[in-house]
Amino acid sequence: MIKDTMSGATASYAWRELRDEAVASAVRRPRMAWMVLWLVACLAALWGGGWSSWRIADEGVGVLGVNHGVPWGMDIVHFVFWIGLGHAGTLISAVLLLTGQHWRNPIARSAELMTLCAVVCAAVFPVVHVGRVWMAWMASPLPDTSGVWPDLSSPLMWDVLAVSSYLTLSALYWWIGAAPDFAVMRDNCSCHWLKKLYGFLALGWQGTSRQWTVYERVSVLLAVVLTPLVVSVHSVVSFDFAATQTHGWHETMFPPYFVAGAILSGLAMVQLIIFGGQCWLPEQTALFLRREAMDKSSRLLLGMSCVMGAMYFWETMSAALTGGEAWNSMKDRLVDWPFWAMVIGNVVLPQVYWVKQLRGKGWCVVPIACCILAGMWSERWLIVVNSLEHGGSAALNSTYAPTDVDWAMGIGAVGLFLALFLAVSKVAPFFSLADMGNSLLCHQQERRKP
Repeated sequence: MIKDTMSGATASYAWRELRDEAVASAVRRPRMAWMVLWLVACLAALWGGGWSSWRIADEGVGVLGVNHGVPWGMDIVHFVFWIGLGHAGTLISAVLLLTGQHWRNPIARSAELMTLCAVVCAAVFPVVHVGRVWMAWMASPLPDTSGVWPDLSSPLMWDVLAVSSYLTLSALYWWIGAAPDFAVMRDNCSCHWLKKLYGFLALGWQGTSRQWTVYERVSVLLAVVLTPLVVSVHSVVSFDFAATQTHGWHETMFPPYFVAGAILSGLAMVQLIIFGGQCWLPEQTALFLRREAMDKSSRLLLGMSCVMGAMYFWETMSAALTGGEAWNSMKDRLVDWPFWAMVIGNVVLPQVYWVKQLRGKGWCVVPIACCILAGMWSERWLIVVNSLEHGGSAALNSTYAPTDVDWAMGIGAVGLFLALFLAVSKVAPFFSLADMGNSLLCHQQERRKP
């Protein structure tokens, strides 16, 4: 266990122990529990995503639960949920880098990797939901003799442009940020093919002072670009709804509403990843990560929970003051189960983090993080499905019932996320190895302050 009076030698030893453990975990044979979880995730992805996509492509979107009254169903619910998780990972890493928070170093890689896996999962749903998957190439601005060009007034194209640009820059941010870590793995790995792979991913990193200077400048530059990009991209996702006249969608507060919700769900997922990462990290380093990252992330999560509570109150009071069909639609929401699942999971339960002793307790953090993720999914259901079920008049009301294909797509997305995350984190550094020594020394200096 790392004591508060930890010396520089102890910090250096802890970093070497983490480095050796990271290299060993990439080379050694996976544990049986890891193999079982990865195989289950792959099967879920193949069955849920593959089988469902094939049925939708072969039989059309009629196999889904959508109808004339509810043209957007669980596929769009899952899309908004996963894209929110994806946006939060890079935003957390970039903002903490710009604000000089040293405790970001242990969680930066896992948060950025979470972004890439979540965005890939999110990108599946709009493509499949169109029905004719083989025509997805028409969303790209490729000139052809028929003169078919993307319709930039379509919300579908907004999502394509937003997701593609965000995925490209996020992958670049993760790769460049992890280059020193790949170099550490390259120099300490004995496996021939892994050494070649890490040599390619390290981009010729040698750790010179000039490279570190350029690395820091590029990292800050990408963080400066990505921070407003994340906000704008998720705002574009909210415009898919806010640009319509549907009650429950036509809200000017949707851009900050969606961004705040994405950060809250992303923080919850990062906490689950931090807790899971302790299963294979050295004991003293895992305890250090748990004490620092869990406490700080719980504080951020508590703040975002209060923001979401204010947003929910604002939305309800806005409908009450407007009256008419807007208030009738809101009253229908208030008696539906997703509303109370959203309020309890996103607002009520996180208030326990006002108690300092509970912020780093795994038995408290993990259930609350799972409840927040469930609450954020319920919020997406409430926005997408509930708003469409209750139209502007009684004649326009309809019901939505998910089919087995809808549920299979959701299970397939979870399986795809786990399969991608487990596979990449097996060979890539789970935590920022190059910056771990700095984190440990900064921790030492802070503990020595009077």
